[in-house]
Amino acid sequence: MDPPGIGLSGMIPDPRARAAAMLVGLGVSIWINIVTLPAAPGIVAPVALAVAALAWLVLIARTRGTHVVAVAAVMCAAGAVLAVTDANGLIFTGVAASVAAVAFDPVAALVLSAAGPVAYCLAAIPHGPFPGRLLGTAAVVLAGLVAGARRREIDRRARQSTLVATERRRTELARAEAELAGERNPLGRELHDVLAHTLGALSIQLTAIDTLARTDVSREKLITQIELGHELVSTGLDEARHAVRALRGEPTPLARQLERLCELHQAELELDGSQQELNADITLALYRLAQEALTNAAKHAPDTRRSVRVGFGPRDVTVQVGNTRPAPGPDTPAALHASGSGFGLQGMRERVKQAGGDLQAGHTPDGGWLVAARIPYRRGNLGNRSDGNDR
Repeated sequence: MDPPGIGLSGMIPDPRARAAAMLVGLGVSIWINIVTLPAAPGIVAPVALAVAALAWLVLIARTRGTHVVAVAAVMCAAGAVLAVTDANGLIFTGVAASVAAVAFDPVAALVLSAAGPVAYCLAAIPHGPFPGRLLGTAAVVLAGLVAGARRREIDRRARQSTLVATERRRTELARAEAELAGERNPLGRELHDVLAHTLGALSIQLTAIDTLARTDVSREKLITQIELGHELVSTGLDEARHAVRALRGEPTPLARQLERLCELHQAELELDGSQQELNADITLALYRLAQEALTNAAKHAPDTRRSVRVGFGPRDVTVQVGNTRPAPGPDTPAALHASGSGFGLQGMRERVKQAGGDLQAGHTPDGGWLVAARIPYRRGNLGNRSDGNDR
């Protein structure tokens, strides 16, 4: 562990500076004890001073495990022995008691610090009246324990604060990652749908162009179909922009989007009821529903009449996309069937369900196909009310 900081040196955060301060304190303590020793101290006092100073030096170094116990006990006892001839020796005893209180729990620190009063009693017996400075020794030990316990509590709180701050930071990072993933998932889904629909429609158009190119059609008609392919690409780019704006919460009127979509797919659009300005998520879900249904109709029933009907009711909004019964003829080319992802109807159901609605799809009595969705109005789904001419 790092050198234990006692007294003022314990307030220094840098380990090197703290060790330097402790060395200065050791030097001052040695000097005070040397100049105050009696003229004939005998052999015990210098030896005790040397042992206490050596123990202090060991504590300044990196000491680990049970070595701290032995070194602190030795310095505590040596300081008490030195205090028999001069009270300044209690400096070492107080420092050792503080080290024990910082490094160990209160009970262990108290037991370890008891080496000071015990050593003083043993050393004071041959030197006259007893107990002498025993009370002072006990008071210094107690003061060192209190100071060390305070320092230990400060360190504990600092570590706890660091742990709390670290956990809070981890929680914030986890939340930020979750929010980022939550933003990426809808964006990825929308871009996937845009690409799937654009490429699917473009595949249909290229198949039609290929069919016309193999027949004796006029050059103008072929150019018209090629221009329609360019328009599909341009529409796909616009849809990608609309998707990004919708994810940012910027709504685009549903009627305006459906008008262009129906014009592209040559489908009839019918709007019923007093139109409501829906939020971006609901608008995008209904638009993707109509887009997917029209694309499927173009792939599987290309020569049928297609229609889109949007009804703004008092409690919900409904969208119906249907096509008439296909005329008998050759099957749709395999390339058109393979152009989609195969999850169109499932994706439509998931979108409508996420918006709080339900979806039905199936054959009509006349042999056509109908996709119908209903999404109820909820708080947060509606914007400002608009009149029926808002297109």
